[in-house]
Amino acid sequence: MELGVSELGKFAEGIVRAAGKLLLKLRKEPLELEEKADFSDLVTVVDRAVEKFLVESILERYPEHGIVGEEGIFEDERSDFATQWIIDPIDGTTNFIHNFPFYGISVGIVHKGVGIIGVVYNPSTDELFYGEKDKGAYVNGVALRLNKPIQLKEALVSTTMMWEDWRTKESVHSSIIEIYQKTRGLRMLGGAAISLCEIAKGTLNAYVMPALSTWDYAGGVIILKEAGGTITRLNGSELSLEKGGSLLAAHPSIHPDLLKIMERV
Repeated sequence: MELGVSELGKFAEGIVRAAGKLLLKLRKEPLELEEKADFSDLVTVVDRAVEKFLVESILERYPEHGIVGEEGIFEDERSDFATQWIIDPIDGTTNFIHNFPFYGISVGIVHKGVGIIGVVYNPSTDELFYGEKDKGAYVNGVALRLNKPIQLKEALVSTTMMWEDWRTKESVHSSIIEIYQKTRGLRMLGGAAISLCEIAKGTLNAYVMPALSTWDYAGGVIILKEAGGTITRLNGSELSLEKGGSLLAAHPSIHPDLLKIMERV
């Protein structure tokens, strides 16, 4: 069947908003926590419930589509889907657990390897970010566009302490310190997709991460690209929506400066 992108986008917006209501409803109940890799890498029953809701909603409407989700609810392991949804049911799970209002639901839709729709919803602020290939980016219907140039010394940059891994500490640590010294400030907020949307909105100006999974960033990347942001790997190579890795996303006027700092990583 022919893919109607705008129709697909409206459907995605609808189910993500509905998932946000489910998330807030479940937030009022006692949370059951499980550790993944360690005590700071957490998952809740809410993550699984939200992903299950999204997967079932998508397959009811688009049974021919593939889905990649952080919690693995979709079990068809084929890799030949023309259209694939990339889902993070809670972007910023630790923030959600602590009721820190910087978390959301992230959905990126990829068709034949190209990102066509991004939807990220922060239910605690009721902000729905939407991006559609060649149609622009929006938050609650208001257009987002990074038109005004900024300088590196004016920038607010986000990262996390995850770069303190033994494999990357020596190279990444010094680069992050240099970014801290050359910008207005460095923040560790969590929530990759939400951070990318905040760059599109202009409240953040860059996001630097040495390692992420595709569901962490797919929705936010599509939105930020449509807002005019520049996104690459830390070494400047092209970002993939099909395979995770490092990420350097920024306002286009400061991306070259940040890339130069990160060259040695």
